[in-house]
Formats: sequence, structure tokens, C-alpha cells
Amino acid sequence: MLQNIMSESTILFFYNYFCSHIKMQIFSFILNKQDEVIEVFPIDKKVEQLFKEVSRRIFRLQNGRSLDSMERIGADTRGQIGASYLSLKNLAGQYQPDLRLAQLLWGTKKREEQIVACFLFPVQELITEKITQLLQHCYNFEIAEYFGTLVLSKRENVKQMVNEYLNSDHPYLQVAALTAIGRSRIDRKLNSPFTDSYILNIDRNKFTDTNVQKVYDRVSICLRE
Repeated sequence: MLQNIMSESTILFFYNYFCSHIKMQIFSFILNKQDEVIEVFPIDKKVEQLFKEVSRRIFRLQNGRSLDSMERIGADTRGQIGASYLSLKNLAGQYQPDLRLAQLLWGTKKREEQIVACFLFPVQELITEKITQLLQHCYNFEIAEYFGTLVLSKRENVKQMVNEYLNSDHPYLQVAALTAIGRSRIDRKLNSPFTDSYILNIDRNKFTDTNVQKVYDRVSICLRE
């Protein structure tokens, strides 16, 4: 019995010694819709603390009235707290762009966290494959629109990516591409690569999802004379 106690104490001692002398590494996992791990990346304590801080501040923005209004028009409010876009924008503006933090927020698969993430992604640091991957895991079409406006439209290779996404069969990619077109025309005006003829040459009939068709209609109705 004494031998067992000594053995357990020794093991505990070495365990405590090991944990106190080894820097522990925390990892975050990105899952696909089948909950399969598609990416693993390390996060440090600072990013972890920032993530917890932002998550708490997002939770404090919950708005029951907003949720009630959304439910009355038939919107799916599961996984939402009803925070407004403006309040989330103001919150995000208090932090510097950070890829790891943005990825952690995006990985929650929650509406409000993904909106904040759209503001925090360092746009030019994201490779094309990463953007495509992120878009495929949007919480809903609203998030795909925000991503197109806040991230995709600001890319240097925006036209190349829009061409690719418009020819894809993924509704979220298509929505992001269309909103990027609209945002580019507002921000760059006559310098936008998306001319009236470019938009008119987009075949609306290839969009099988009604949500995508509605976004196309919003973009095309604003054509310049």
C-alpha cells in the first residue's frame, strides 16, 4: 500500500514538474459541415484571451426585441443573439485585424461572431484557397454578403476571384461575388473593374438559388446610365 502511495506521489510530482516547465500549446480546429477536421492551427495565450474577451462583449450586445422582430418575419434566429450590424462594427473597430482571432470567431459558426470576424480578417494576408474555404462555412447568406462586402471586394485580385465564384455552383460563393461587385462599384466608382456590360453579361438563369437571384437583382438594378 505504501509503495502504491509513493508511486502515485512520484508520478504526480513528475506530472506537476513537467507541466510547470513545459510551455503548453493550444490548438484550434476548423471543421467542415460533417464535423471533420479540415485545418489545425496553434493559438497563443494572448489570442485565446482576446477571443474570450470579444465573445463576452458580443454576448452583452444581445437584443431580444431584434430577435422577436426577425422571428415575426419568419427568419431563422437559431444561434443568434440579435446584435445589430452597427453595434458589431463598432465592437470590431476597437481591435486590430488579426488572422488567428478572426479564424477563432469564424469557427464558432455563429452569426455575430462571424460578422465581427469579417472586420478582423487581414484582407491581403488571406490566400485565395483560404477565402474559398471560409465562405463555404458561412452561418447563412447574410454572412456571405458581409464577407463579399468587407473582405472579397477589397482584394487586389477581386475580379479574378469574382469570375471564379460566379462560375461555381456554391450559393455562398456566388452571393459573396455579387456583393463584392456592388461594393467595388460604390468604392471605386469609374475605376471599378466591374462595368455595366460585365454585369449585363452575367447569366441570371445559372443561379438556381433564389437568394442568389435576389442579390443579383439588387446589383443589376443599380447599373449606371
